[in-house]
Amino acid sequence: MAADRHVRVVQELGARIVRLDLPAGTLLPTEDVLAGELAVGRSAVREGVKVLAGKGLVETRRSAGTRVRARETWNLLDADVLRWRFAESRSVDLAMIADLRVALEPGAARLAAESTDLAARRAVGLAMSGLWATVEDADEEFVRADLAFHRAVFVAAGNDLLLHVHDQIEAAFGAVRPLHSASAGHNRETLAAHEEVAAAVLRGHHRKAETAMRAVVEGARADLLERDSRRGAVS
Repeated sequence: MAADRHVRVVQELGARIVRLDLPAGTLLPTEDVLAGELAVGRSAVREGVKVLAGKGLVETRRSAGTRVRARETWNLLDADVLRWRFAESRSVDLAMIADLRVALEPGAARLAAESTDLAARRAVGLAMSGLWATVEDADEEFVRADLAFHRAVFVAAGNDLLLHVHDQIEAAFGAVRPLHSASAGHNRETLAAHEEVAAAVLRGHHRKAETAMRAVVEGARADLLERDSRRGAVS
């Protein structure tokens, strides 16, 4: 129970900070006030604040209390920070993720095609089969299959640091996927480019793999920008 209360403090305050409900420089209430507000004990507040400090979100000074830190100090690859940041699908943040995919994924596809691990390259093809199997659903199953396909490419790349970065930000990648995976017709249109990636990786054609993946992620970014443009025109 004590652990649950400590997690409650982390989740509640962390989400508020990352959503900018508590801007940088905000002085947090005292332990007593937070304990009453969150219905936890002072020790849970104390432990929760320590966790948030470890994520770079707050700073505690004995004579000045606990203040929210600027985003430049946050651990932006922390799993909780990513989840809080992308929970509300804000356009500016999602555009950053789309840009990050353009920067990372074509290179990962190239490395995957260059890999000597044939089993890992074949796994990309198996993941492609999962996309075809779920393409008519246009729901969470297709999103999961899409995430699995892209992760298979990173696995096949054979670079543990690159895979670690992917896994750290997968929560954010997942926030982007549903925005351009809601139509079965649209999903079918995107799979031709995915198929080109899978085929190039399997055959070891690194330039084709890189080019095909660039088409996939730049198309996804264009979908996002078009969606935001339409929403801006309506609002």
